[in-house]
Amino acid sequence: MFSGGGIAETYFDKAGIDIIVANELIPKRGKFYQEMYPDSKMIIGDITDENIKREFMDSITDDIKFLIATPPCQGVSALGSNKNLDQMQKDPRNYLVFNVLDVIDNFDFDFILIENVSRFLTMYFPYKNSFYTLEEILNDKYSNEYIIDVRDLNAKDYGVPQSRPRAIFKMYKKNKSWPWPEIQKEITLREAIGELPSLES
Repeated sequence: MFSGGGIAETYFDKAGIDIIVANELIPKRGKFYQEMYPDSKMIIGDITDENIKREFMDSITDDIKFLIATPPCQGVSALGSNKNLDQMQKDPRNYLVFNVLDVIDNFDFDFILIENVSRFLTMYFPYKNSFYTLEEILNDKYSNEYIIDVRDLNAKDYGVPQSRPRAIFKMYKKNKSWPWPEIQKEITLREAIGELPSLES
């Protein structure tokens, strides 16, 4: 869900992960995704539109066991226009994650990954006549069935020459295992791609 152009999925096939169906709002990104992954079904449109959501859910078969959701971060990002909690709570983009919960409620996934910027960890959402963090909501709704593991990770700790912190919400069935990756030594950009030839202007 919220696939963008699918750049993050570049090496999924090498990990044994096949993307069966994806959804993206922006047509150019969705069409690019379809070009990148012609065997995947791309549904272009607003997931809050009931027809789009129904088409997406109708495309989920029983053998699909992994849900990946990366809701847009602009409404909560520190680099965006929303600078305080009141502004964030008025931005409808920050509630798109509830569409993810709608999908979870209707299927029997083994693994679920939700990713966003770090501020998503401290954002409060309306739930049961009060306000709770997403982690609290996930625990209230799914802790009987899933192990819910939430961390704030940074790409620089995993072999990427860029500081890019991200909130990672993992949910997996209690009879499954899903370890976190081991932290690696930080590397510089020169170490990562220094052997490549310089680009001429």
